[in-house]
Amino acid sequence: MTGPATVTAEAFEALYRRTSPEVLGFLRRRVGDEAPDLLADVYVLAWEKRDKLPAEWLRRAWLFGMARRLLLSHSRQTSRDAAAEVGAALLASQPPHEPEQSVGATVRAALMRLAEIDRELIQLTEWEQLSITEAAVATGLKPGTARVRLHRARTRLAQDPELAALVTTTAIPR
Repeated sequence: MTGPATVTAEAFEALYRRTSPEVLGFLRRRVGDEAPDLLADVYVLAWEKRDKLPAEWLRRAWLFGMARRLLLSHSRQTSRDAAAEVGAALLASQPPHEPEQSVGATVRAALMRLAEIDRELIQLTEWEQLSITEAAVATGLKPGTARVRLHRARTRLAQDPELAALVTTTAIPR
């Protein structure tokens, strides 16, 4: 017999069908080809905790939070920091004649100068299109705190000298 808060198999399948493409995209943008394995882990854990899932309107954000925690664990296991240093060295050695690559490198570098939680808030709200409340749930912050952190992170990005130079050199004529 299931408890009142237990999600049925049919309801869980509907949740999976509705949310898995977005969660997979979130994971794929961060780990590439390893994303399907992590996606499976997210939903296995969700199934195991199905009797403790939050209210229906918070489940999507809860799943993003679960995916984020798995990514953090994955990152520790694979020493992603070392790979980022190698990538940064490769980006620094690229000739500046490739505008698309130097734009991406400049934006990535500016994001990397932010605190991890601030970078995550920007990625969740801009790339994943989560509301600030959903991003707060995913990161474990209170909505008010997340809102302030996101505002400050956006302000820091707007004041970043490399991004400001990029905007003035690649401005679209009106």
